[in-house]
Amino acid sequence: MPWMPVISEDNAKGGTIVIGAVIAVGTTLMIVVGIPWIRSFLYCVPAAVVIALGLRYWHNRHAVDLIQLGYKDHPNRD
Repeated sequence: MPWMPVISEDNAKGGTIVIGAVIAVGTTLMIVVGIPWIRSFLYCVPAAVVIALGLRYWHNRHAVDLIQLGYKDHPNRD
């Protein structure tokens, strides 16, 4: 039986990052170039990232009181 190369974890570690980057860049280019009307929606991505980072910053510095939000210690019993 002839020898057949096998992809294992040892020889695929470095390649997964490269392949992931190629897929991400290729998909982005196909969307931006191939679908012109979606370009306007892509401007929302930086705004969403800024809002998410702002909320994370705020929540790291302010405690959330679960009781004021309506959380009870016992499960909802009907």
